[in-house]
Amino acid sequence: MATNQPYHVGDLVRCLYDLFDYYEYDWDADPHQGYPFYGIVVGVQDSFLGDDEYGYDHLYVVQCFDGHTRLFAHWEMRLVSTSS
Repeated sequence: MATNQPYHVGDLVRCLYDLFDYYEYDWDADPHQGYPFYGIVVGVQDSFLGDDEYGYDHLYVVQCFDGHTRLFAHWEMRLVSTSS
C-alpha cells in the first residue's frame, strides 16, 4: 500500500461523486436520498489504471452507511474522523 495516500482504512469519510454531464449514476432509490454518502474506508486499490496520469493512483473502497460499497477518488472524499 502506498504511503502518501490521504485516507486510511478505518477513516470515517464524507463522499460526493464528481459528476460529469456525460456520466450517469444509477442508485436504487432517489439519488438525493443518502447523498452525500458517509462511510468507512475499508480498502485501497493502488495503481487502478497502472499509473497516475489521470490522478487515479488510488481508489478508496468505502462501505457506506446505506449498506453499499462504493469506490471514490481522493478528491471526492472529505475526512470526518480518523481511525488513528
